[in-house]
Amino acid sequence: MAKLSVIKLPNGTTIEVSPDLSPEQITAMITALTNPQINQSMPVEEDNNEGRTFVRERSIDEIWNTSKKERVALFIRNHINETLWFNAKDIQDQQLSITGQLLLGETSAISTYLTRLFESGHLDRTKEKNSRNVLFKSNYKLLEDYPAISLDKFKELLTIS
Repeated sequence: MAKLSVIKLPNGTTIEVSPDLSPEQITAMITALTNPQINQSMPVEEDNNEGRTFVRERSIDEIWNTSKKERVALFIRNHINETLWFNAKDIQDQQLSITGQLLLGETSAISTYLTRLFESGHLDRTKEKNSRNVLFKSNYKLLEDYPAISLDKFKELLTIS
């Protein structure tokens, strides 16, 4: 298999590019990279007709509408300080203070998504001594894989949910 080329964009997004791309795929990639919306998207891998993998960009709307796990990740990326440890209750409290509603679910659901994000390598996890409380913290992968968005864009996403 040929070695992938890695492109790091100014917004911190890393894109791996296959040397086996067709001219149409290269054109689509150049169009995506020169699009001013690039700061509001993240890479995703897909298979083309020939079984080869190529990368395209996902918009914030696509990320938001994929799954609750993606919503929780986007929320953490944009509304939780990356240096602080947090738990599901902290996420619930923060979403209530920003939106006034439980869009991401109750603490039990949020806890499930935090565990899944930990398992996918997007969060670090620790357990408090003498307690059952599990804490999470953002790591480099979450920061790389999910774009930073403005509060206005976040509120716009809430209105289309």
